[in-house]
Amino acid sequence: MRRRLLLLLTIAWMLSVLTAMADVSPRIFHNYTAADGLADNSAQTIKCTKTGRLVITTAGQINFFDGAKFTYIDPIEENQYPLSEYRGNYHLYFDRFHHMWLKNTHTVSCVDLLVERFAQSIDEEFSKFGVTEKVNDLFVDSTGVAWLLVSQGLYNVKSKVTVKPHAKLNLQDVEVCKNQYVMLFYENGLMEMFDQKTAKKVLETRAYTDADGQKYGESSLLTMGKDVVYQLRNGKKEAILLKYDLNANSWQELLRTPYHLNNMELNDSLLYVPCEYGYWMVNANTGGATHCDELKLETGQTMSTDVNVLAFDRQGGLWLGTEKRGILYSRPFKPPFKVYPWGNPIADHYGTMMNNVNEWPTFRDRTVNCVYKDSRGWTWVGTPQGLQVYRKESDMLPQVYTIKDGLLNNIVHSVVEDDRHNIWVGTSYGISVVLFNADGRVYRINSYNEYDNIPDEVFSNGKAMKLPDGTIVMQGLDHVVEFNPAQFTTLFKNYKFKIYPKLIQLMVNGIDVNTNTVINGRKVLDRALSRLWGVDLDYSENTVTMVFSALNYFRPMQTYYRVRVVGLDDEWRIVTPYDSNGMIDSNGLLHLPLISLRPGHYEVEVQASMLPDEWDTKPYVWTIDINEPWWRTTGMFALFGLLVTVLIFANVFYYMKNANLRAQRNSEEVMLVKRIYNFVERIEGREEIIEPAADNYASADMSVMNDLDPAFVKAINKVKMIVMTERNKKKMNMRRLSNAAGLDPKRFYQLVMDNIFKSPATLIKEARVEDAEKMLRNTKASIEEISKECGFVSPNYFIASFFQKYKVTPQAYRDKR
Repeated sequence: MRRRLLLLLTIAWMLSVLTAMADVSPRIFHNYTAADGLADNSAQTIKCTKTGRLVITTAGQINFFDGAKFTYIDPIEENQYPLSEYRGNYHLYFDRFHHMWLKNTHTVSCVDLLVERFAQSIDEEFSKFGVTEKVNDLFVDSTGVAWLLVSQGLYNVKSKVTVKPHAKLNLQDVEVCKNQYVMLFYENGLMEMFDQKTAKKVLETRAYTDADGQKYGESSLLTMGKDVVYQLRNGKKEAILLKYDLNANSWQELLRTPYHLNNMELNDSLLYVPCEYGYWMVNANTGGATHCDELKLETGQTMSTDVNVLAFDRQGGLWLGTEKRGILYSRPFKPPFKVYPWGNPIADHYGTMMNNVNEWPTFRDRTVNCVYKDSRGWTWVGTPQGLQVYRKESDMLPQVYTIKDGLLNNIVHSVVEDDRHNIWVGTSYGISVVLFNADGRVYRINSYNEYDNIPDEVFSNGKAMKLPDGTIVMQGLDHVVEFNPAQFTTLFKNYKFKIYPKLIQLMVNGIDVNTNTVINGRKVLDRALSRLWGVDLDYSENTVTMVFSALNYFRPMQTYYRVRVVGLDDEWRIVTPYDSNGMIDSNGLLHLPLISLRPGHYEVEVQASMLPDEWDTKPYVWTIDINEPWWRTTGMFALFGLLVTVLIFANVFYYMKNANLRAQRNSEEVMLVKRIYNFVERIEGREEIIEPAADNYASADMSVMNDLDPAFVKAINKVKMIVMTERNKKKMNMRRLSNAAGLDPKRFYQLVMDNIFKSPATLIKEARVEDAEKMLRNTKASIEEISKECGFVSPNYFIASFFQKYKVTPQAYRDKR
């Protein structure tokens, strides 16, 4: 009887499960596959980092997604470490030491997030934790602390405390609670709680009976809530979802399935649990569960697939990782647009209501797509060149809104006003809305396309209307779109999330830079961009392009940036997606070029927002230091200054020395000029008494005659006139005298120095002989009288001296005359 009752209950439970499985997810998903850059279509884990980036593991690869593109790193077999005690499948952890640990059956690999590469030696990473022995399993709790299962027990790498787990049971999960206790979860459903400081056991409890322990003993997964722990346990085929109340020390069963449950995420009191057939949504408070086994895509198709993993991003978007179909993304808000294809009664009804619309109206003698007059009396005209508005009937030229202002497409087919007096526009690609402030001024234009569940098709000319309840209907080529603007989250300032920019790409002189990039023989980055806040560059590496992502998965086309570069331009500049001149691309990425930066320090400050007038987040700051060339560095300036100082002191020293030398030389020159004057005066005075060496013609005064250098004698004879003429000795110098002598100053100086201190007898004698020659020609004085008059000591000496010069005796000389 009991068996029959149990069988009936099981059948009823299975029917309820099958009934729930018929539900279609209320969300609409966008599909990313390997064609979009994902390494593989088999997504095993998804995690959203603190910065907002997504980390997706596929078949061994680690993928990073920044909202625009995927990048991934490949492991090698040597990067894997054996874990003898781990029996589960893919499990991803982040610890507080910049490690990402990926466990798979009996193995673990580690990614160093500082450089975004697989660690070459996991033994070395364990040794950094102080563990050198064999590690049998690894866990990371919700605070980011790693726990290593070794032979001595469970080792806390932060506190260095070792807890003794149950020796005969397989430890499957570890978590901490109340900043004091650590919980150990075993294969049979047992949970032991230890004091982290003393390592003493304070509590022991079980989630279910021994029978269930054997049934759900293959793997475990935990999620922490407020004072509760949610545990997902899998058996060989079936699974169970449990809730443990920490305060009441009680367990509650939330869900059982005859197939595996793969993962879980808590979001707004709902547990999202992926499984072999879509995913479950379980109310964490009431236990009510809804199963979504069919997933609706943006294309309008539905997908039935097994979901390996599920995660939420910082905006609240839902990401699903499938076994063979890549990853699926659903925006945080339900699309406000309802789409009905032709043939649907609602679509046909709306189509009938708009049948009488003129699809080719005329305005001011020209054919346009549509004409609409709003409650203000303004006339809106849809044209192939944009949206035109005439505020007065007398306006000759309209104001025109185009793609640059935020329209998705310049070809405007229909226009309608909502209850808030905003203007909705149907184009050849999507729907746009012109939003007005309270004072009636346009403050921005929002746009919506296929990502918002709008068909990718042309809207019909003039076929748009507002219903009495405020609902707007727009007719397209194959569908009718219905929406109520009052329900739009993205129209007004009621977002519950903010967006934060992050540098995702850096280019230096046109080269894409990463941790392996070498420029001019120098490694530019020693860490991954996600772990850096600045870069040092050489003076020649002065053209930089920075690419920022706001990680706005929800609405990338509605990403606004505010930028300033301190050190270059201190003014904030707002860059919008519609007039950025290419700085913001279709994925919402900001491309910031900085060209020919001068050496110096720059701070690039960037903010991101989904509203152009709200900038309440802290700026993201990234510094760039362009180093001076080596010859302009502080050290070189100091060396140059030292060199200049030394040169100045040397010049002063040598100047002073030369000044002294010059003074000394000038003094010597003055003395020498005086001596020359004296020498000449002695010659001209003819007061010297010259004694002959022998009293005969041949040898008379030969030694005296040979005392002075003939060149000196010749020079003195040349300068006598200028010396006798210029009586002011101060105006005379050696250079002037050397010029008069027709000699080089050095030669003249040397001749003077060699002869000036000798007797001028030769020159005196020569002068006396010349005086005697004049008397012989001009007077009748006797030889004796001339000899005495000219200063000769004796007539014989006079005769010998005269003969030496003129080669005749004085008497013979006179006789010839």
